Amino acid sequence: MDKEFLNDELLDNALLPDELFTSQVAQIRAKENTLLSDQALTQLMQCQTYEECIQFLLDRGWGPAGGNTPEELLRTEKDKVWELMHQLCSDKEMHMFDIFRFSKDYHNLKAAIKESYMQKEVPNIYMDGGTIPIETIRKAAADGDFSPLPVQMMKAAEEAREILFHTGDSQTCDVIIDRAALLAMNQAGKATGNQLLSDYAELKCVAANINIAIRACKANKSIDFLQHAFAECDSISVQKLMAATRNGLDSIYEYLEQTSYADAIDAIKESPAAFDRWCDNRMMKLIKPQKYNAFTISPLAAYVLAKENEIKSVRIILSGKVNQLPDEKVKERLRDSYV
Repeated sequence: MDKEFLNDELLDNALLPDELFTSQVAQIRAKENTLLSDQALTQLMQCQTYEECIQFLLDRGWGPAGGNTPEELLRTEKDKVWELMHQLCSDKEMHMFDIFRFSKDYHNLKAAIKESYMQKEVPNIYMDGGTIPIETIRKAAADGDFSPLPVQMMKAAEEAREILFHTGDSQTCDVIIDRAALLAMNQAGKATGNQLLSDYAELKCVAANINIAIRACKANKSIDFLQHAFAECDSISVQKLMAATRNGLDSIYEYLEQTSYADAIDAIKESPAAFDRWCDNRMMKLIKPQKYNAFTISPLAAYVLAKENEIKSVRIILSGKVNQLPDEKVKERLRDSYV
């Protein structure tokens, strides 16, 4: 990736006209028929044993040939999604999906800075599938020279590294990089010129800000911490949310009542897991209308998100079987299906 975060080339690749995607959308519509419906997820949950769950998934085309561990099943399903996107999209069009990959870049940046701070290699801390090679990020952190990275990432890395190396404050290091990741995603979403991708980035940013507000309020975090953590977005006021955070949980709820996220309050009060489920279900409501939009890349992006949502639900069910959780408890955590 070039040093500029959104340089002319990336903008040219992202700002596609309303091209006809009828052929690609037709193939995606066919693939949608293979997604697990709410009824299928219920059937999976009702399997008597973990082994029956695995067989249920294998019978529906999940997993690699000869592989049936949870890790293989879930990883292979993710890989299949991106293989399909590469088959359907040109290199130019694939840039539209970079927005789904930025979080891995910034996760790897946090890992690399901490690895450099500890001065030892830590196994299994990096995530494949980002837009920047892992070794590029590791070398930048090891050298203390982040100039090979995009400008926005470079600035966040320099600030986070400075704080970690001088104070040992890993939490502030994390929030600086997390905030930069949200801003990068939001900026990229708008740059695509695609409403679905822009709305996706906005919802991710809002959800992160709400989570930060709740946790920071309970931990009585300082205003300096909040300023490092909150990321600007369009549908909520960071300044008002920050002020509410300093005044207590009830103030946060009162502010959210004035926004389009008022229906999230009950989930927030219930538990962090319930709020995560609310966010995923809201995303499903957001993307479902895109099934019938054959004039943009939106149905393809919607399929990527739908499959991600499905994989999350399957992971929850498999975890429930392994840990022998009651079906009622598992069902409470399941996401709404796309189909």
